[in-house]
Amino acid sequence: MAESRRQLSKFTMIFAAGTLLSRVLGLVRDMVCLAFIPTASMGPFLVAFKLPNMLRDLVGEGASNAAFVPVFSETLETKSEEDYRELVSAAMSAMLIILGVLTVLGVILLPLLLRSLHVLSLFTAVGGVPDEKIHQIVTLSMWTFPYLFFIGMTVFGMGALFSVKHYATPSWSPALLNVALIATCLIFRNAFKDPAYALVMGVWIGGIAQMLVQYRALVKYTGVRRPNFHLRHPALRTMLWLLIPILLGQATGEVNKLVDTLFAVTLGDDKVKALYMANRLVQLPLSVFGLAVTAAILPSISRAGARKDYDEIRQTLMHGFRQTYFLVFPALLGLIIMRKPIVELLFQRGAFTEIDTQQTATALLFYGTGLLCFVWVKIAAAGFYAMQNTKTPVLVASLSMFLNILFNFVLVEPLGYRGLALATTLSFTINFVVLCVLLYDRIGKLWDTPFLIALGRITMAAAMMAAVAYGTHIRFTRYFDADTLLHHAASTLLPIALAVLVYGIMCTYLGVEDLKHFASLFRSRRTANDESEDSGESEDSGE
Repeated sequence: MAESRRQLSKFTMIFAAGTLLSRVLGLVRDMVCLAFIPTASMGPFLVAFKLPNMLRDLVGEGASNAAFVPVFSETLETKSEEDYRELVSAAMSAMLIILGVLTVLGVILLPLLLRSLHVLSLFTAVGGVPDEKIHQIVTLSMWTFPYLFFIGMTVFGMGALFSVKHYATPSWSPALLNVALIATCLIFRNAFKDPAYALVMGVWIGGIAQMLVQYRALVKYTGVRRPNFHLRHPALRTMLWLLIPILLGQATGEVNKLVDTLFAVTLGDDKVKALYMANRLVQLPLSVFGLAVTAAILPSISRAGARKDYDEIRQTLMHGFRQTYFLVFPALLGLIIMRKPIVELLFQRGAFTEIDTQQTATALLFYGTGLLCFVWVKIAAAGFYAMQNTKTPVLVASLSMFLNILFNFVLVEPLGYRGLALATTLSFTINFVVLCVLLYDRIGKLWDTPFLIALGRITMAAAMMAAVAYGTHIRFTRYFDADTLLHHAASTLLPIALAVLVYGIMCTYLGVEDLKHFASLFRSRRTANDESEDSGESEDSGE
């Protein structure tokens, strides 16, 4: 078990490192786009691009993580590599057909869907959305929607690569989209009457590039080159039966996102931008740490599920909960305490004004409080997926969807855009609690005394970290009051750097084992590099 946990930490680090690269480039992309693309173009583009991204989560990541990885892992565990390759090829065939049909239907039906903006305007304190704005969103949506096909095939490839424990390419390939959007924004923003179409060009280039890179990795690590269209493959039928409830469950979450987006449009382009940027900042620790842990543990618990080893599933889930708490909880406190200086440093320039900063920081407060539950919902759901039980997470997600929509209608008028962020946090928290109760009923309690002690130690270290960050920032701004980029950078980055150092020292002092796991991996990597260099020197001297 100790060796298994060390392997999980290694996979987490690999995925987190590549994802961090992608997310940092994503922040650079947002900084560039917000500075050079006017709000009147940026807001509609964000709405348009959100639609294919939502369906990507529905048929891409949802299918890959919940239906494909467990069956791929079971095939590798119980059958031959040739059987595995045949199954991956058959699944590729099915995804080509599903994504192709969805892409065509989406382009046709989008105009009808977006007409609902007039209806939602009745429930907000803001007037209706102009017809010209709706037409702009519809047109941009029809151009960006084919991204669904490219990213859907990309994410399918991730599932096959996860099952053979290759995490590097899936983690960094999303960076290609960010590079493409930065380039097209800088080069082509003045080439179109509406600058948003420069970003549409970037979406196409980035989507195709991601798909090609993932396909190359798929060929190299799985040996699958082309679809075989064996749509009657027995395991493929198992996947599809698992996929149907997953699609329904994922659809509940995507409906939530869609309703949130449409509500935000009725509140104004500036509110769309504020909610989007706050969500982007929350997605940084969520993707770098939370999704990395989830991706790392899913193949392991899927193999345990194939052996009906429920104790190993429980132990691995507890490891995932504790590891994400170690990584995500300090990020949660940091985002809440340093929300305004972070937003100000990253985005406040050009078309992004001081009012935008204040609105984004406020939305970040409401989103940030739910960060831990956003992560833990995915880990808890992975426990059911490993046992090939996809119905339970669907039912719980459906409950969460209805609650989120209800909270939206109740909170949007008194709280405005803040109510939309708060509704998301509340619904995810309830989702997580219900999943944990149901997991307890199936595999036993997901905690023990060492687990609770570890969480207590991490909490103490993170609280000290947060106090240091807040105190340092306040003192810095009090004694060095200047409105320059250098001042903003120093007053934000120095407290964060000092806080990270304090967190590491406190975790060491308190004996937090998760820090030891990651530190041992760094030491092993350094030792391996040193041995490699020594070997190279010996060979050179021999020659």
